Amino acid sequence: MKNKFYLTTPIYYAISKPHIGHAFATLYADIIARYQKLQNRKVFFTAGADEHGSIVEKKARQANKNPQEFVDEIALLYLKAWRALEIQYDVFIRTTSKQHKKGVLNFIEQLYRTNDIYPGLYEGLYCINCENFLTEKELVNGLCPDHLKPPQKIKEKNYFFRLQKYLPLIKEKILNQELKIIPKSRRNEILNIIENGIPDFSISREKVKWGIPFPYIDGQTIYVWVEALINYLTALGFPNNKRFKEFWPSDLHIIGADINKFHSIFWPALLLSIGTALPKTIFVHGFFTINGQKMSKTLGNIIDPMTLVSKFGADATRYLLVSQFPASEHGDIKESDFSLKYNTDLANGIGNLLERITTMIIDYKNGFLKKTNFDKNIIDSVQKTEKDYFKHMENYELFYSLQDVFLFIKTLDQYIELQKPWVLNKNQDTRIDKVLATLLWGAEKIISWLEPFIPSKTLIVKNYLFKMKKGKLKLSDGKRVRLNLFPRIKEE
Repeated sequence: MKNKFYLTTPIYYAISKPHIGHAFATLYADIIARYQKLQNRKVFFTAGADEHGSIVEKKARQANKNPQEFVDEIALLYLKAWRALEIQYDVFIRTTSKQHKKGVLNFIEQLYRTNDIYPGLYEGLYCINCENFLTEKELVNGLCPDHLKPPQKIKEKNYFFRLQKYLPLIKEKILNQELKIIPKSRRNEILNIIENGIPDFSISREKVKWGIPFPYIDGQTIYVWVEALINYLTALGFPNNKRFKEFWPSDLHIIGADINKFHSIFWPALLLSIGTALPKTIFVHGFFTINGQKMSKTLGNIIDPMTLVSKFGADATRYLLVSQFPASEHGDIKESDFSLKYNTDLANGIGNLLERITTMIIDYKNGFLKKTNFDKNIIDSVQKTEKDYFKHMENYELFYSLQDVFLFIKTLDQYIELQKPWVLNKNQDTRIDKVLATLLWGAEKIISWLEPFIPSKTLIVKNYLFKMKKGKLKLSDGKRVRLNLFPRIKEE
């Protein structure tokens, strides 16, 4: 289908409630989905929960619950958090669903027919926390690099996938940009892994009960990572659903740096094996720390997105999470700076600017402006901002798109101070019509650019401007209704 856009987020292990790391990638996808819709593209956006595997089974046992009951409760926490953040996914895929299981078994059947699956013996290291087979050279001081815990030594019969058969073709497709991996550093990371050699990988496990049974031999379960990757197809009703034929291949996978290998090597190889198109782009976001340290329950620095929403509101939380640093890089979030950033950027920035502009239009012109030309300097600034903004949005550089918008906000603030509409009004200077019309036009541009980021607040502004232009902002006592978009909060 022309003009379609299919994007996905990682599906997170259903082992605990979501934190801001989970929220970041899903929110990032939501902003991109909203932007794509505004460009009149037909968008399909999926999120979900990874509900199988030994770590899920272990957590359920620790909670004295059966695995299905346990993941049902965790899935509800994710759904509640995404609703609070106003994330508008089209499908929330759960790997315990009948739809997913049916699609996975079809996929495995297709793999089996290609003769790319063979029995073998795995003897080595395994990290239960990330459900990942590891080599000695991947360890950091003998520990899993992601979880900083020693991996288990295991020996078990598995079925393996002939990964090495497809590595040359995957490398070729990465180099010719048929499979685009961004940023470049993550692309180079994958090319280095391929260059240094990577063995075939297991697609089944012998001693894991909580999962989808491997269909060709008793006692084997489909390896949770293989099964989880297939969610990008099963969310569309793979293999025969109209939606799958309409939207696949994915236009964008958004993932974290820790799962780059699975998505940029294993996943393309599996798809090549069954003759299915590869994803077009894989965007890999960096890690972030909290107050200079990795998120940890022990340290008590895990931030619940629901806590942020209750304090700042959904739109402000959305802004605060994506405006910290470029997503393609690693960065640090200082929790204590949230209030300062809220007041600086939102209350004193966009909120104050919009209130000033609308207040002057109401006070000086009763909300009614004459048709007039706009100031050329602001026209030029809008054109430059718009060009930069769309370039960054099309390249999924949301941090820089926000920078473009807030640079223009400063431009309008400076324009107000230079033109001094209050003086023009006092002196009954006719130039005030052009100045106010220019400011209103600039404000409407800002709202259109910020709509994917802060959808509810921009809708409030649109409705306010509509009523303002209709002269419907008087209360029963005759006072004007002021636009107070982001009230200041007490800084910590």
